[in-house]
Amino acid sequence: MAAGEPGDLGGYYFRFLPQRTFPSLSAREITSRLRQWSMLGRIQAQAFGFDQTFLPYRKDDFVMAFFKDPNVIPNLQLLSNSSGQWTTLGNERSANSCQECFQTQAVSQVGDAILLLEDSEKYEVFSQPEREEFLFCLFKHLCLGGSLCQYEDMLKPYLETAKLLYKDLVSVRKHPRTKEIHITSSVFKVKAYDSAGLCYPSPKEHEQTFSYFIVDPMKRHVNVLYHCYGVGEMT
Repeated sequence: MAAGEPGDLGGYYFRFLPQRTFPSLSAREITSRLRQWSMLGRIQAQAFGFDQTFLPYRKDDFVMAFFKDPNVIPNLQLLSNSSGQWTTLGNERSANSCQECFQTQAVSQVGDAILLLEDSEKYEVFSQPEREEFLFCLFKHLCLGGSLCQYEDMLKPYLETAKLLYKDLVSVRKHPRTKEIHITSSVFKVKAYDSAGLCYPSPKEHEQTFSYFIVDPMKRHVNVLYHCYGVGEMT
């Protein structure tokens, strides 16, 4: 079966959406913070559209189809393990090498939990599920930063940046009758393996190297948030 053809993988076709922007990653104040945290130039978000109904219980099929799609392979960006420069999945590896096995970890998309650093005396009041919420994950990644991270003395910059990034990535819908806001996105942390081991988001395992797939089943969009641990842009 050719890549992208319908069949056992659920029949998904994907298209790259270069016109979709993420202002939270380009705003001057945010880029200044990312530079300080050694993440600038090593984190980015991309958007892709898909043409079939997303079924959360078939998330592994969805991810497999995504990595096999001919519109994804030449457009999905990552940092090259050899050169340290931005490249695409198709240039970094052969089109079929990084498609053998996937690990998809569901991340709670609830975003209203109070966020505290792990060494806080109050951290233990939050359950493990609360600490696995996507907003908390974003907050923690920003706090840890890159290899030359200059840490903040206050929590506010981390919280503000995490919330702005969260709003950029996650979709919500207002109930027509109750007017309550409901989060419609599903969030997954994705790793891909081939015969040699881990190949995406990077062959080198690190807590700060990650790729999150944020799937909007209503718009049929998937936002990919990617970061590779290392030395960020200094100027």
